Amino acid sequence: MRNAAIVPARKLRPARAPTAMLITALGLPAAALADQFDTLNFTAGLTVLQDDNVFRLSSAADPNRVLGKPSRSDTITVKSAGIRFNKPYSLQRFELGFNLVDYKYENFGFLSFTARNYDAAWRWSLTPRFRGNLTTNRQQTLSSFTDFTGFVRNLRTVESTRGDATYELDGVWRLIGSVTEIKATNSQVFLEDSDNKFRTLDAGLRYALPSGSFAQVVARTGAGEFFKRAQPNFAAQFDTAFDQNELEGRLNWAVTGKSIVRARLAWLERKHQNFAQRDYSGWVGNLDGDWGISGRTRLSGSVTSELSSFQSASASYVRTNRVSVGPTVEIGAQAVARARLEYSTRNFLGPVAAPAFNNRVDTITSASVGVDWQPFRFVTLSASLQNDRRSSNLAGFDFKDTTATLAAQLTF
Repeated sequence: MRNAAIVPARKLRPARAPTAMLITALGLPAAALADQFDTLNFTAGLTVLQDDNVFRLSSAADPNRVLGKPSRSDTITVKSAGIRFNKPYSLQRFELGFNLVDYKYENFGFLSFTARNYDAAWRWSLTPRFRGNLTTNRQQTLSSFTDFTGFVRNLRTVESTRGDATYELDGVWRLIGSVTEIKATNSQVFLEDSDNKFRTLDAGLRYALPSGSFAQVVARTGAGEFFKRAQPNFAAQFDTAFDQNELEGRLNWAVTGKSIVRARLAWLERKHQNFAQRDYSGWVGNLDGDWGISGRTRLSGSVTSELSSFQSASASYVRTNRVSVGPTVEIGAQAVARARLEYSTRNFLGPVAAPAFNNRVDTITSASVGVDWQPFRFVTLSASLQNDRRSSNLAGFDFKDTTATLAAQLTF
């Protein structure tokens, strides 16, 4: 399912009307109002989702036979509570956050779980010209049934640690580099995206202008391991390790104060230790931008092409091509309306056997509308409606799904 954390589409301007009545109703002292300069902030959220096809079943599937229940739908209630610490010390800044998120499924209760997520950062600076970040975070979510086809709860935990540095050679040129480790684990067996640990090292050069525009080139090398797989599986050609290299160019162009264009182009290559049949390489990248049509209206668009690992007998990787567009409109000073239309194709490539599912191609369309309202600076209310449809050249992989969401978040 989708991450139900409540994040406004953009920062809304708070209402200027008196807040005393709401503060009294919530039992909060006036001093408890959240402020961007506060060292310590607390959050509490409530989200209710109505999902009419939780397991992304094909329209031809009988839910009674597959799920043992006549309904595909469920109501999910998500309660969250968090704390965030943010404190500068001279040239340094320290950040720490913890969020407890409880997911409760009404119909499919075995999917319920509680996520314990955290993040921490040290925004360091030795001199104004030599600075960087040391960050770590942990996120736990339910695997989307778009790809995970088991009718059980698979909790996927992703832990990431990253250190990066920037050194200003002069007014516009910078040396950049980073070291990253990402660890992903599943609570159930998920062969297509098995438990793995991936470490990368990158270095590059950036040309940056005061306007915010920049161009950079980065060379990245990485090594990964499927750490729960002690030996290669020669029958199914599941490996224990891989190497991945990437040469990437990025461009951010601040066209005006209201419009920006972002571009990325990279050559990506992954090689496995024992099974060359699982290797893949190719061009990846994206072109996207935000156009400030007026002071209250923006239009965002994106074109993306990606390569990602997805290992089974019928595929080793997926080529995803995606196009999306959507406007954002401010309604008064406190509300933002948004819409988004996305079209993508997924080609499953690199088979290592000849099962019936080879040469699979999926087409997915997604349309959503929503509104975020911030009547007071410490309260955010949201509502959205999203429809997803997938068609495939192979039977059984199609689905239709509609999700309605109501959410509220309090920050103090």
